[in-house]
Amino acid sequence: MKHFSFILTVVLSVLTGKTAAETQRSYNLVFIGNSITYGALHEQRELTAPPVQCARWLSQQEGIDTVYFKNCGRSGKTSYHFLPNAADVIPAGDKTYFADVVKSTRELVKTHPGLPLVFSFKLGTNDAVERKHNAHTEPADYARNLTVIIDSLLRLWPDAHVVLNRPIYNTSDYVTKNGSVASKKSLKLLAAYYQQFQTVVANSKAGHVHIGDADAYDYFLKHYLTDIVEEKDAHGKSYWLHPNEKGGQMLGKYWGKALLPVLKAMPAIDPLKGKKIGFIGDSYVRNHREPVENTWHYKFARKHGMEYYNYGRNGNCIALDLKQWGTAMYKRYTEMRDDLDYVVVVAGHNDASGNRIDSIGIDTFKERLAILCEGLIEKYPKAQLFFFTPWTCQNFIGSKRQVVVDAMLEVCGSYGIPVFDAARNSNIFVRSEQFRKIYFQGGKGTDTAHLNARGHDRFLPIAEHFILQYVR
Repeated sequence: MKHFSFILTVVLSVLTGKTAAETQRSYNLVFIGNSITYGALHEQRELTAPPVQCARWLSQQEGIDTVYFKNCGRSGKTSYHFLPNAADVIPAGDKTYFADVVKSTRELVKTHPGLPLVFSFKLGTNDAVERKHNAHTEPADYARNLTVIIDSLLRLWPDAHVVLNRPIYNTSDYVTKNGSVASKKSLKLLAAYYQQFQTVVANSKAGHVHIGDADAYDYFLKHYLTDIVEEKDAHGKSYWLHPNEKGGQMLGKYWGKALLPVLKAMPAIDPLKGKKIGFIGDSYVRNHREPVENTWHYKFARKHGMEYYNYGRNGNCIALDLKQWGTAMYKRYTEMRDDLDYVVVVAGHNDASGNRIDSIGIDTFKERLAILCEGLIEKYPKAQLFFFTPWTCQNFIGSKRQVVVDAMLEVCGSYGIPVFDAARNSNIFVRSEQFRKIYFQGGKGTDTAHLNARGHDRFLPIAEHFILQYVR
């Protein structure tokens, strides 16, 4: 039943293109904005700011697991303050917060790697007011600023997406204590900024920039007395600008509703992309007399965008040095590069051939296999390690092949290293001559070890499923 369950799981994943882990997806979000995004005037903004509320709401939706986020809102800042080039910031001499966004994003991606990344923008409120050094940002300049920021972020994270949210309503005709003047022109500019979103999308990386929420503006126009904090301006006049805790919850929900379809439509980011994977083994890895490019492991690495390193040697053993076939793997693993993220050992066939296992004894084989396991763990403490046993053979039960396979399962298992039992769980029917004529090298049915390109393609989804279940 265990064998049947394994094969059924593989078949379902191949047919649907999904694994069980993909039914619930997690995401990384970075919120870029001003004091409204920051959560200004909230007593506990780390609990009630709009980005917190947005992430919380999204995490409650079907198909969403966890939403990890960074709040890069900065009070009083305009679109100029997030430009990558400090010389372009207005007023001159002000800091650019682009570097802070990059730092926060890198921290987020490093902590939660392999997740789809989205930047959520809400800028414009401060661009629209009249200030001493920036008397209203013109709509065309606002659009240009957003485009520059977005292009710069997408160069750093090409797979990321961006969502542009409309600045929300605030009352007009007030002068803040720092001298910013909000007028009816400011509200007209907010509307004009929103109209520029189409331009920003058209001028940005195709398919990666989206127009997000537009409904929160009208909500706060109707509910500003209950959902926005009443403040006093420089002349003692009341004005409403910053959402309170209730308003923060509503704004977060509006942002979440706009983000949800974008998140659902995003392709999964392959956590293996860019990682280094090394295969050490015998002719199963070197691929005997055919190109390495035909192998399942080469195709696996290429499919997932990985750096591939092949340390296979025809005739090589795990535990025996052989004059013709070289130093055993339990010694030569040290020749592999030190920075591999994944290490896969495919071996055992040659140890079980002839009288080799008898010549050293199964206990010595296990001891040397243990040396290999311990050496790999010490050399690659952060890497994922895997072993693959050789195929089955004629009269497998009670054979030397079975002894070697079972020893690999026992020893590697004692170190917590996953082992794929290719003798019992693969879809490679070595004992059939007709099968070997189709899927093994030479086409005559005499080769019992080396898959041809078609055979590697057949085994690839089985091997892939085994490895991916251990990938975060």
